[in-house]
Amino acid sequence: MLTDGEGRGTGRLALIVKPMPSRVTAEWMAQQWRDGKRTKSKIGSYPPVSLSEAREIFKRDYAEIILKGSSIKVARDSRPGTVADLFDAYVQHLKSVDKSSWPDADANLQKAADTLGRNRLAHAIIPDDVIGVLRPIYERGKRAMADHVRSYIRSAYSWGIKSEHDYRSASPRRFNLLTNPAASIPTEPKIAGTRWLNEQEFVTLYRWLEYPDVPVHPPYTRAVRILMLTGQRVEEIASLHTDQWDAEERIFDWSKTKNGKPHAIPVSAGDKIPH
Repeated sequence: MLTDGEGRGTGRLALIVKPMPSRVTAEWMAQQWRDGKRTKSKIGSYPPVSLSEAREIFKRDYAEIILKGSSIKVARDSRPGTVADLFDAYVQHLKSVDKSSWPDADANLQKAADTLGRNRLAHAIIPDDVIGVLRPIYERGKRAMADHVRSYIRSAYSWGIKSEHDYRSASPRRFNLLTNPAASIPTEPKIAGTRWLNEQEFVTLYRWLEYPDVPVHPPYTRAVRILMLTGQRVEEIASLHTDQWDAEERIFDWSKTKNGKPHAIPVSAGDKIPH
């Protein structure tokens, strides 16, 4: 352990070096002594966080707390969060609750952050800024995509507001959010379908998928047939694994679905399951 400064005092910056089997790790820590006990709080890793940066963070977020005799466990990053901070934190939240949509959310929000300004304060974004992200997408004829991006931005801000006002937990960074800039932007009107396959058309399509008369990627025909047999969500069928099919019981089993609950679908003996 290397310490910054001399003397024990009541708290200081330290670099804790740990040899690992294949590498050496180095972590910046804020250290504090209270009631004869030492408390540590991680600031960041070295070298991504340099000595000057670690000193700045220590001075900004920990020094005053230590001088007051309060615990550094209540310390937090005192800087208002940027757009990039908010979007990154929201995606991390989606990952932490095992939402399968997180890669799509991340890709769309990163593009939105580039347009909004990654380093702009999240609370400074207004509806016109969000419209500036959505209108070019809409004008390219990508109406559904524009609504998709609007939904992600709205969800990220909604999460940010709730996380900051949730007394049960502490957000790693305060965004100072009071309003959601995407909340008042109207959604793309949903067009309800008025046409569906009758029984004979359903059978005709299914038989054609079994023996198509034009080249079709085989996994596609199998996936569509399973969709037709089970009525499940597209993403659940697209990610289906052979381990989820119990051939003896003729049951598809999902231990976790979009709503977070386990789900199983029995298939009748007369249905031929595509392999």
